Amino acid sequence: MSLPTFASGHKKMFAKVQLVSILAEFAGTFLLTFFVVAGMLIPFFQDNFFNQLLLCLSIGILTFLATFFFYPISGSHYNPAISVGFFIANRIGFNRLIAYTCMHVAGGILATFLGFYLFSQKGGTISGMFIKPTVLGYEEGLMLSTVCQSVLMFIILLLFLGLTYLKKSKLYVASIMAITVFMANFVNMSITNYPLNPAVTAAELLIYGNHEAIEALSLWLSPFAGAGLAGIIYYITFIRPIN
Repeated sequence: MSLPTFASGHKKMFAKVQLVSILAEFAGTFLLTFFVVAGMLIPFFQDNFFNQLLLCLSIGILTFLATFFFYPISGSHYNPAISVGFFIANRIGFNRLIAYTCMHVAGGILATFLGFYLFSQKGGTISGMFIKPTVLGYEEGLMLSTVCQSVLMFIILLLFLGLTYLKKSKLYVASIMAITVFMANFVNMSITNYPLNPAVTAAELLIYGNHEAIEALSLWLSPFAGAGLAGIIYYITFIRPIN
């Protein structure tokens, strides 16, 4: 994939982005993040395993609803890593990438601070899922966390790109993605204590700041690595025009 080929494939990269699609991405990211934060701050069970299971189920359900209703409008990314992967795969232009990423980060930060303000006192104590995971306390654990997030995001994005390439119905896409996101987040949170979304992770790291710089960068950047690889593989294999 040469640079001129990549650039020519993005000849419409500065095309105008519709406001409604930007608002849909903001709304979807805000709702997903808000309910994640609320679920973390108000544990329903004494056992963190069941709290994590319930939280991941809620993420899956919200992913289904947001994708089902907003997919025809914006494409239902709700995750900056997804948008980066779609850009590399030549599925969106540069303007849409920047607009979506800004909305993801803004929605994630706003929802996190709002959720923390509303529920941190009601929860009594911070949920164990916000505590720095012991796996990051040693070098091998940090590597495990990095690989886990990269691989899971690679699977999610490659599946998403494939479903949209095949032009499946929004019900089909929403159902498959909801199940995949639920399973991926459950595995990822078992290791890292964070959802598989850099927008959410960035907001939570801003609030708690209980990680070393290398740990924070790993938690935030790993999903982009997996998404980028998925985008490259898709671009080389399928090469579709920009939407």
